[in-house]
Amino acid sequence: MCLECGDKLNSYGAKRCKSCAKRGDRSHLWRGGITPLNRLIRSSTRYKVWRKTVFERDNYTCRICGVRGEKLNADHIKPFAYFPELRFVVDNGRALCENCHLKTDSFAQKAIINYMW
Repeated sequence: MCLECGDKLNSYGAKRCKSCAKRGDRSHLWRGGITPLNRLIRSSTRYKVWRKTVFERDNYTCRICGVRGEKLNADHIKPFAYFPELRFVVDNGRALCENCHLKTDSFAQKAIINYMW
């Protein structure tokens, strides 16, 4: 029996099943148990509430082109990375379709150029 999950072992002399043997700090992908702060914030309930509130306020319509029914992104007007105090401020958000979001000054690498220099 596996010491961690109790499953039956496939090989003689093993203490853990194959999946438990490579879990956590025994995995070659282990990076010290850190989860990037960005991912923690964006998967939080507070962020999900902010996103839904932005969509509802904008009536699930892109604020730039006015399209409705497309896949929307909740865009931070002042970038998420550079203005942490504004991450959950609804007035700093807007609903944008994917095409319009790609064209904004605050999207991905363009934000570095526009807000850092």
